[in-house]
Amino acid sequence: MPSAASLLPLPAGDIHLWFCFHGKSGSPALNEACRALLTPDELSKQDRFHFASDRYRYLLTRALVRSVLSRYAPVHAQAWRFALGPFGRPRVETPIVEEGHGLDFNLSHADGLIVLALARHIDLGVDAENVGRKAALDVADHFFSPVEAKALGALPPALQSERFFELWTLKESYIKARGMGLQIPLDSFSFALDENDCTIEFALADSSDDAAQRWHFWQFQPTPEHLVALCAAPEKSTTTRIVCREVAPLQWERPLEVRATRESAPI
Repeated sequence: MPSAASLLPLPAGDIHLWFCFHGKSGSPALNEACRALLTPDELSKQDRFHFASDRYRYLLTRALVRSVLSRYAPVHAQAWRFALGPFGRPRVETPIVEEGHGLDFNLSHADGLIVLALARHIDLGVDAENVGRKAALDVADHFFSPVEAKALGALPPALQSERFFELWTLKESYIKARGMGLQIPLDSFSFALDENDCTIEFALADSSDDAAQRWHFWQFQPTPEHLVALCAAPEKSTTTRIVCREVAPLQWERPLEVRATRESAPI
């Protein structure tokens, strides 16, 4: 069990992003160490994936969540238990310890990258995409807001793929932060991205059940192939600080310098 002295501080207003860059497989010894952390249900789910690369990514994701949570609370990595919200979002269920009070997380994965976001008493969502794949531009006409689809179509063809992924990751991060998934129609909110000052503007078609001004957005490009968007609703009275770390679960971790490529303008 980690000692209190070895725990990472996570003060109010801080959001920690953990980046796990990975390949298609791990060593047998590491895989067994990761499997030792999983519950029988998790092991059964891992075994149901058809492709070995998917089984490895699932295993690494579960080991990442468990081992990183234990960097903030004196709990064995294998002791964490999770419950699903009404729309399938996992949250910590047990054990209940003082250091885990208010601790929440969200994660996303893309080809070659898993991202885990953590904070205390902050609604947050994160999305990662591999921008090396072909952008599904036809999705914009069917699922983006009319303003977004028009702005995307007005760009030169060479710039449309990059803009699609910028918009897509932002939209995914918002619906994940709300914890409702696709219960929120993707065309019910929109983003405008300024080319001159790299700001992110956010608007809701209907503000009856949410307020656009409570959300703040960031985008990061940790590698040329990966784009990450973070959405959070921090307290206005606190300064939000993003702290990034790179991790190989059960092996090592280190600080990582990743600056935001875009961010919401100050209110």
